[in-house]
Amino acid sequence: PSRYYSQEIVFGEDFQEKLGKSKYFVVGSGGIGCEMLKNFAMMGIGCGDDGHVYVADMDTIKKSNLNRQFLFRSWDIGKMKSTVAAEAVQAMNPNMHVRAYVDEVLSETEHIFDDHFFEQLDAVVNALDNVITRQYIDRRCVYHQKPLVDSGTLGTKASVQVIVPFLTESYSSTTDPPDPSVPMCTLRNFPNLIEHTIEWARDSFVSLFTMPPQQAKEFLRSPKEFAERTAKNHSEYDKTEIIENVKRILGEKRTKIFTECSEW
Repeated sequence: PSRYYSQEIVFGEDFQEKLGKSKYFVVGSGGIGCEMLKNFAMMGIGCGDDGHVYVADMDTIKKSNLNRQFLFRSWDIGKMKSTVAAEAVQAMNPNMHVRAYVDEVLSETEHIFDDHFFEQLDAVVNALDNVITRQYIDRRCVYHQKPLVDSGTLGTKASVQVIVPFLTESYSSTTDPPDPSVPMCTLRNFPNLIEHTIEWARDSFVSLFTMPPQQAKEFLRSPKEFAERTAKNHSEYDKTEIIENVKRILGEKRTKIFTECSEW
């Protein structure tokens, strides 16, 4: 029997064949995106002759991603999420036709994700962490009359919305209540509530005691690789800050004995 035998018993061979011929577009390959891509590979979506799964994500893999984005490993840090995720699910199911994009899906990239691209799709799956891109994807799906599955997580909370053309309302038809999280501008410039000061203290602790030692450790492990990754993945402002952190810890502020370490 095929690897999809249990599904064929329940849903029938015609249904399984339809899954194989499907063309899906997964926008985002983080926590939800990894789960979706894994499920698609196990189900056989995009594994038929005419099927395809497209995944787009402009982000790179960070160490903090490894605890829940299970398609990534420690040696993947610094690589593009979509590329690594595509390779991982293809290893799970070699019959899966998957293509990775390292571009953000917005109006600026409509020369890549053009009308022809959306017209060929059977459905779109959002695995995003921001409302602006969700609303943009929703507009494209409404225009091209494509089903959309939108999902999101926040801590232990999760949400999912299935949008079907001419049957349900679109994603943008209703608006979520205001986000209770603290904006960075408030946190940086004028913390005025207890919640702001707690978040400010946590952010300051990470900036002082977590990130600089971690950056120095990565530099000592492989200076060349550290320099290449910093140049590739960070803005000019961040590069300067990272270099100053490493210079401070390994240079004038370097501790050599325990008492100096405690004092620092």
